[in-house]
Amino acid sequence: MHKVPEALSGARVIDPDQVCDAVAVLSDGVKVAEAATVLDVLGEANRLSLLLALQHAGDLCVSDLAVAVGMSDSAVSHALRLLRAHGMVTAHRQGRLVRYRLTDGLARRLLEVVSATAVSPGRLHAHGGDDTDRDHA
Repeated sequence: MHKVPEALSGARVIDPDQVCDAVAVLSDGVKVAEAATVLDVLGEANRLSLLLALQHAGDLCVSDLAVAVGMSDSAVSHALRLLRAHGMVTAHRQGRLVRYRLTDGLARRLLEVVSATAVSPGRLHAHGGDDTDRDHA
């Protein structure tokens, strides 16, 4: 049986069952903070654009990302450092190029939701087909 936490027993509560449920879903403060960080990082338009480009066009190098999103190479590099620090992208070397890739996780799942409204549908050259048919694995 759920109840209002003892520490809050003196607080004015209208519906103790709903308060208990709200407290229960917020009990893992670390995971809530991690999700807030992901949302914070996604909340900046340039970083969001970089992540959407990687999600839909695939692995890209800094200069290609810069052209695609209309930023300077140095601004893209700076943003990618932040995205790597938060585990949202990884870098892998392909010859002399370093290509960036979107990682799996909460950011990818949120980008799928954002893509439904923010991304123009259509045929993508690199994929040879409709973006919706692409396996994002």
